[in-house]
Amino acid sequence: MTDDTLETNAFYRHIKDHHGEELAGWCEPSWVICIPQQSTIQDVPLTQPLVEAHALRQCGAPGQYVSALCGESTVYQIAGEEPRAIISNQEKGSEVLVSKATVINEYLVTVKDKVIHILLIDSLLSTALDQDEEAIQQLSVTSITSFAQAEKFLQKFDCHQPVLQEVEQRLRDASQHLHLGNDVDQIQTVLQDLLIHFWEDLLRKHSPALQTYTSFQDLLFRALDYYVGGRLHSRLWWLVCERCQVVDQLVKTRLSHLRHANLSALQLGVPPNYYTPLPAAVVELASLAGVESGVGRLQCVNSTIDLIQAQAKEARVTLHQYKDQEGEPELELSPEELVALLTTVVVQAQCSNLVTNIYYMTHFVFSVTEDDPLWRSLGLLRLTLENIMKLDVARLPPSSKNLRKELSLQDLMQVSAEVESRFESKGASRSIGDITALDLQLHQLTQQIQLSTQALSETHLTQRNSAGRRSDRTATSPTQDSGKTQSFREFLASIPSSLRESLRRRQSQQRSAIQSSLNG
Repeated sequence: MTDDTLETNAFYRHIKDHHGEELAGWCEPSWVICIPQQSTIQDVPLTQPLVEAHALRQCGAPGQYVSALCGESTVYQIAGEEPRAIISNQEKGSEVLVSKATVINEYLVTVKDKVIHILLIDSLLSTALDQDEEAIQQLSVTSITSFAQAEKFLQKFDCHQPVLQEVEQRLRDASQHLHLGNDVDQIQTVLQDLLIHFWEDLLRKHSPALQTYTSFQDLLFRALDYYVGGRLHSRLWWLVCERCQVVDQLVKTRLSHLRHANLSALQLGVPPNYYTPLPAAVVELASLAGVESGVGRLQCVNSTIDLIQAQAKEARVTLHQYKDQEGEPELELSPEELVALLTTVVVQAQCSNLVTNIYYMTHFVFSVTEDDPLWRSLGLLRLTLENIMKLDVARLPPSSKNLRKELSLQDLMQVSAEVESRFESKGASRSIGDITALDLQLHQLTQQIQLSTQALSETHLTQRNSAGRRSDRTATSPTQDSGKTQSFREFLASIPSSLRESLRRRQSQQRSAIQSSLNG
């Protein structure tokens, strides 16, 4: 093959016409460009991933190279005399696949005053795009709801490795420049720019089919949101805490008071026959502080609301079945009931820094649109917190002594006996209207206690002070300070939405640009 025939090679012409800037950077002595012979590229789309897979950079020992596409995840060895061969070993699960391409000819060409080392080879090098086909098949069952899942998703593609290395470096640089003097809006803009930039870079590493797949685009952006937010979480959280600490203290004081007052959903209007404790939702919300990213914390809030709805529906179904009622039970919670139940969960969870969390999630979540259930859950939490700050316990119906959140063992035994006597008095009749969802739950708990007592009959039960007995010290309400409440509401209302129209517009423009480049 002569220099003239090199110019007729479609792969080489494509690189010169569409990747001139990159080609000038892939120069001697560090880089070697592999050009597959014409017969091997018939009907093969000449995409950016294919081009980058054939740009090899020297690394490590002499004769070892990595591609611009996959970085250190695949190492190539140029070995032998005449003919030379390009060999790579790739681990695929328990198998090791060996690929080999023979060097047909060698060239030195000049592009923009740079000397480019070119090897003509007899076959295509691996592009790892088989991972894209697998990803398309699994998209419908792929979701990302944690930092660990995001990290695993981003790292499972070999072609992501070079971009992720750049992400890590940029995030280290960004972390060093975060300090109290930074403007939060400015930080938000910088992170938006990073996310858009890396999102586009990662997309362009994939096959055209996957690049233009909307579900994959969204999943990739969500993964980056978790990844970038998780890496910068400690610094960002520290900045936001400083801004919200005064208002957070107001909320903390109010939540403590409401808990000592034994606030219940019954006092807030939830029908007595449908009332049920929500321990799973309380535990989920209480875990908020352990989640290290804005979008992760938003997922935690959404999961809390999902658990409230699931537990409330389960209680209604159980009550409906127990009473042998006809038709279908009313499962949907009204907006007022949902807010009331979330209010009691927030009070019981006693989360610190709730305002900081709202501020943090509002500013540093980028992959959630306004119509996403995750974003609506944040709005519900804000509304609930506003209602909590307006609550006047003195004006609410009195709380029931039977609904204390904490009981001593002696109290629990007494409640169990009362519940059992009620059920025994009903006999076989299930149509009596005063049996509630809470009664059924206590009835099940009582049976468990009886079984446990039989097995551990020698256990000595020690009386402890119950929350109900301690309530005489904390039942008095602190003086209602309308000025502080108003300050809280004004602060909350001043938190802007981070989901600016500019971000959506820029993302839309980038999607269109990617589509246009593929069509071109």
